[in-house]
Amino acid sequence: MDSTKILEKVDIFRSLSPRQLESLAQVSEERKYHGGAVVFTEHSSGAEVYIIKKGKVCIELGLKGKPNTATIQRLGVGQIFGELALVDRRSRSATAICENDCEIITIDRDKLNELFERDSPLGYIVMRNLAQLLAGRLRRTDLMLVASVLWE
Repeated sequence: MDSTKILEKVDIFRSLSPRQLESLAQVSEERKYHGGAVVFTEHSSGAEVYIIKKGKVCIELGLKGKPNTATIQRLGVGQIFGELALVDRRSRSATAICENDCEIITIDRDKLNELFERDSPLGYIVMRNLAQLLAGRLRRTDLMLVASVLWE
């Protein structure tokens, strides 16, 4: 499937015009990973956002003082991860592992920021949609935290 067809399905790229989606595709790269491959690790530096073109990716968190991890999310085609790299320059908050063979579209933060400078309406739409995505994830995390406190 063409990259622009995947990009138009991604939450943070909704409402973009075909021309803007093509501009995004031009600054993106595609990578292939085998099942079990680590895309990035918790606490590593990050400067890219990832969109799944084919396959499934697990997002995992290390558990303090324990050797195992907790899977916090399973993502599939058209879903995005590593998006906090677009907001700050801090280390990764989780580990991303391919559940099976994957094709992943990557977009470098600096290339994306250059595109935003050239096309500020595109930058506004993406950052507005990113804020909505992060707000939704924060609300879900709040609910999970409340539920875990109530069960203790």
